[in-house]
Amino acid sequence: MVHEGHHSGKLEDKIAIVTGAGRGIGESIAIAMAKEGARVAVVEVSEQRCRETTDKIMTVGGQAISLKVDVAVWAEVEKAVTTVINRLGRVDVLVNNAGIGQVENFLDGDRQRWEKIIAVDLMGVIFFSRAVLPDMVKRKAGKIVNISSNAGLFPCARQVIYSAAKGGVVSFTRSLASEMAPYRINVNAICPGSIETPMYMKAYDIMPDHLKPYQKRMQSDIPWGRLGSADEVARLAVFLASDDSEYVTGQCISIDGGASHYPNVSIDFPYVS
Repeated sequence: MVHEGHHSGKLEDKIAIVTGAGRGIGESIAIAMAKEGARVAVVEVSEQRCRETTDKIMTVGGQAISLKVDVAVWAEVEKAVTTVINRLGRVDVLVNNAGIGQVENFLDGDRQRWEKIIAVDLMGVIFFSRAVLPDMVKRKAGKIVNISSNAGLFPCARQVIYSAAKGGVVSFTRSLASEMAPYRINVNAICPGSIETPMYMKAYDIMPDHLKPYQKRMQSDIPWGRLGSADEVARLAVFLASDDSEYVTGQCISIDGGASHYPNVSIDFPYVS
């Protein structure tokens, strides 16, 4: 069901897909884009969270459809994109936000969990990009915004597989941007640092007590003096999805309160975006 409403804004009349839109950064991006006038396809693996975000968009006067999708399954991704194009006409903006993480020592890891992280965090980005691009190429227009992480740019102890997947998103973004530039399709990545999301706070909650003071010190070492908010990431995503960023492509932008500008950056437990 399409929830009707009207807004004029930076994304007026744009059609946007946001994956992992049921909570945290994805939810904030979906709502922010709806407020800017986009019609949003809310993609989530959880049907309940999908409906909740769609309801919030309707509450602010936006338009949305809900799609329950596992981004790691190609058939579901392909079906979802076909549904969006059939119901809304096209895809102008894709935000690849869906992601999972695991905080653990590498030697304690589980192969099935590694494969799941790579499947969701990297292959999900690849699958959705592949599904939307034929239509974008045909129209010579489109924006892809990938949510990577500072963990994909810098050493990240105890999140080795998550870091590898997010580093893959960074390389994928830069290379795809180069290939898509002749078609005027912008491909960029956002690399959040410490953002106060359910995923981040869960990592803190399960941390051994003796490490919690260390993590508090890490937060106080952020030059800006605080954690970031999902809404701040959403505003950057809106910019990258809008016409304001027409000449910006192939960029991987950290949003981290200056934390990535230390001379010797090594991100440690539990740095989760």
